[in-house]
Amino acid sequence: MQNKYLIKASKKFWFWFWTQLMNGFAPSDIQGNYKRPTGITIDSKYDFSNENGQIYLLVGHSCPWCQRTLLVHEIKHLSKKVTVIFLKADVEHGEWIFNTKINGCIRLSDLYKKANKKIIFRATLPLLIRCVKDDVNILSNESWEIIRILNSIKSESKSQELNIKDCNKKFLDLIHNSINDGVYRCGFARTQSAYEKASKDLFAALKEIEDRMIHNKGGWVLGEELTYADIYLFPTLIRWELIYSKLFKCTEQELSNFEKIIEWRLKFFRLSNVYNTCFENEWKKDYYKALFPLNPNQLIPLLPSLKEIMRLKS
Repeated sequence: MQNKYLIKASKKFWFWFWTQLMNGFAPSDIQGNYKRPTGITIDSKYDFSNENGQIYLLVGHSCPWCQRTLLVHEIKHLSKKVTVIFLKADVEHGEWIFNTKINGCIRLSDLYKKANKKIIFRATLPLLIRCVKDDVNILSNESWEIIRILNSIKSESKSQELNIKDCNKKFLDLIHNSINDGVYRCGFARTQSAYEKASKDLFAALKEIEDRMIHNKGGWVLGEELTYADIYLFPTLIRWELIYSKLFKCTEQELSNFEKIIEWRLKFFRLSNVYNTCFENEWKKDYYKALFPLNPNQLIPLLPSLKEIMRLKS
C-alpha cells in the first residue's frame, strides 16, 4: 500500500514540476494548446534604406526561425551588407549567450536591456539590430519581418542571385500556424486533445501543400518561382526525421508519404549555400538536451546523418 501511495504522490509531484518547466519553455492556453509569444516589429513607416551604422543578424544554430533568416541571407549573398553573429544556447540558464562580448554584453538579455526593450517572455532569436558606436537599436525579432527586410536589400555580389518572390499571406499563415508552429504544438501539447488537434492540422496542411505541388509545375511550392512559402517550409521539414518526428511526436504519418514534398526538399537542399545553414549536430544537442521536459534523461537517439537522410529520399 505504501508503494501505491508513493507512486501516486510521485506522479502528482512530477506532473506539477513538469508543468512549471513547460510554463518556462512553452506557454499554453487553458486547453493546453501551445502559444508562441509575439515579438518586436518595425514601425510600418520605418525606412530601412536610410539606416546608418552596422547591421547585424543575430542567430542560433538550432533555431528554425533563425534558419529562415539565414536562408535569405545566403541566397541573397548579403555577407557584405549584414554581418551574421551566432550565439550559443546556455542550457543551464535557458538563454542565449555571445561567444565574445558585443557592445559590452555577454548575454542576449543584456543586449535587449541595453536597447531599452522590455522582455515580455524572454530574449529571443533571430534578432536584427543596428549598432552605431555603443548604441544598439533593435529593428526586429520576428523572423517573418526579418526575411522581408533582408530580401529588400540589394546584394553587391556579382554572382547570380536567386529572387525570392512574395506570395499569398493566407498560404504563408497556413505554413506558419499549422506546420512551423504545428510541430511545436504537437511536442508541447499539455493534453491529449490538444496534441491530436495539432497533429490533425499539421498533416492536413502537409497534404494541402502536397496536392498543390502535384498540380503546379516548376518544382517549388507554388510553381516555377521561389517564394517565401519555400523559405517558411524548409527549416521545419529539414529537421523532420532528426527532431520533430521523434522528440515532438509528429508520428501520424511518415514524411516519405508526401512524395512531391520530398522531391522539393531535396531540390531546396541542393541550392547553393543552403547546406551551410544546416547544423545537424547542434540541432540534436540543443533539442534533445535543452528541452528537458520532453526528454528528461537527455539521451540523443542514434540517427542517420542529414546527408544520408537526403540520399535516402532522393
